Amino acid sequence: MANYKSLAELGHIIQSLATSLDESLKDARLPQPLLSPQGASSQILAYPDAAQAQRAELLDALDELRALVLGPTSYLFYTSILSPSWIGVFDVLYRCRIAYHVPAEGAISYADLSALCGLEESDTRRIVRAAISLRIFEEEPVEFVRHNAISAVLKTPLAHDAVGFFTEEFTPAALKLAESLQRFPASGKAGESAIAIANGSVGDKDIFSLISHDADRVKRFANAQSFNTTVLETSSSHLVNNMPWSPTCHPGHRECATLVVDVGGSRGDVCEALLSKYPGIKKAIVQDLPEVTEKNLERQVSGPLTGRIEYQAYDFFTEQPVKNADVYIFRTVLHDWPDSYAVRILQNQIPALKPGARILINDICIHYTEGETSSIIKQAQCSHDIFVKMGLNAKERTREDWTALLSAADERFEIKSIVTPPQSVHSILEVVWRGDLVKEGPGPLP
Repeated sequence: MANYKSLAELGHIIQSLATSLDESLKDARLPQPLLSPQGASSQILAYPDAAQAQRAELLDALDELRALVLGPTSYLFYTSILSPSWIGVFDVLYRCRIAYHVPAEGAISYADLSALCGLEESDTRRIVRAAISLRIFEEEPVEFVRHNAISAVLKTPLAHDAVGFFTEEFTPAALKLAESLQRFPASGKAGESAIAIANGSVGDKDIFSLISHDADRVKRFANAQSFNTTVLETSSSHLVNNMPWSPTCHPGHRECATLVVDVGGSRGDVCEALLSKYPGIKKAIVQDLPEVTEKNLERQVSGPLTGRIEYQAYDFFTEQPVKNADVYIFRTVLHDWPDSYAVRILQNQIPALKPGARILINDICIHYTEGETSSIIKQAQCSHDIFVKMGLNAKERTREDWTALLSAADERFEIKSIVTPPQSVHSILEVVWRGDLVKEGPGPLP
């Protein structure tokens, strides 16, 4: 049975943790969190370990306190019944680019904002005031809208497209999830997913195939992926700071990889961060589908990364063209695909692998045991599990699932370590290719 706390216990915990976090931020000379417009530019992108632990415990306690104070009926009302309204509000914010039309400094009247957004004034007022109830935007003075820290983030291309991608692509899919589960029970086919049904395509078309013909949807998806790397709990910094050769993660000398391939690397954010942090990496290759790579080539990086990063068109359902790299990275890639597809992806890497080559899988390694994971992290992991089920009939995997998947691809894949950085949604699975071993007959490899 869950260990629920009383109102008084939670209040004491919250007061203590808030005070401790405040002191930790002061000790580290980090800015205080702000909801004023300045909070967007001064938000903390990486907390010290102690402060991050305090932050996580505080968020858990606040989450439990909210449920306790609301009570069962009100909690269900605010968590479920109101959800369609908020999805509608965010979709209007996205489609009408409302955050972009509010000036970075100062305020704008509802009348002027309506003219810019192409909405009737009363509807603009309704949508913006609904957003304000969620602490997005401010109305100061009355009838004038200005940014706060949260709405200012919506003014950035990555956040804007992330909101658009998930409201426009996944809201229709959410309404088809039950149908998908009933029509295709235990399906492992991407074309039988909720998102395929929502797009009128039931068969072999997955979400990536469905949007590949539309440059705007492809760009929106790439920006949404990049936005997720900026969220503390899903940040790519957890991977970058915990590479197998990182001295903070693995004490003792481990040689830095010189050639790194990021399979399905989207815009190349991870490779850019790796090259900046680890000068020992001589070259990083970002692989993605042609329509993504084309955009990457248009924005070739300059400065110290010039000559060290390369963009390459590659479909991971075909054989890996880059031979003998030290490390092949799959960050939030394999979780998108059901096991039969993921096995093919892994097997397509085998011809390129040299003995001792590593595959780094940066994906969720989910735990269902009570108390092992904070509620905030668990909510994100469970939500991701539903997303990939809706998107391609895939799933987030447990340690046992990962072991079975790699064994199904080839028994010479060996999990050397699984690292889950504190308060990270994702884990890092270090998989070594034991290609020097030849299996003879049935049974496990030596």
